[in-house]
Amino acid sequence: MSVFNTNYFNRRNWIFENLEKLHVNAQEALVLLLIDYYNEIHQMITHEIIADKLKIEVDEVEEIFLSLSNNGYLSIDMSDGNVIFNIEGVYQEKPKGIPLKASLLETFEYEFKRPLSSYEMQRILDMASTYDERRVICALNEAVVYEKVDLNYIERILISWMNKGLSVQDVENGKR
Repeated sequence: MSVFNTNYFNRRNWIFENLEKLHVNAQEALVLLLIDYYNEIHQMITHEIIADKLKIEVDEVEEIFLSLSNNGYLSIDMSDGNVIFNIEGVYQEKPKGIPLKASLLETFEYEFKRPLSSYEMQRILDMASTYDERRVICALNEAVVYEKVDLNYIERILISWMNKGLSVQDVENGKR
């Protein structure tokens, strides 16, 4: 177990003490602190809650989440049907010169060419839990090829593949 996950470790104090070492601006630091606080008290986190707390627009929160994610400080995952905002990356030393593997949501944001909404994130995570993350990425890639980058279209692709009984390997090998 990492010292960061022990009961006696104060994560917010660590962020304050190491703020100058983190590559974040003031708003990003506040968002990290809010996420840590909300995670500690088990409060649901949404773009809207953060925007309301900081008195900024939801679009600004999406940009902050994207920036934190790109720095490896934030990952948004799914557990037991809930969206989890994980800031473990803040406490991990980043290797120099090695790019971080893009998460599922980062891949979608890259292809959509904009930050995702909370609803879109939840929907993508639901698809990944239903169909498998690799299969969802394959469906996204197919949507990109046909220039129909839309969650409804991607979900129809996944349903079609499932109805045809295609495995992830079949899809990756070009069977449709």
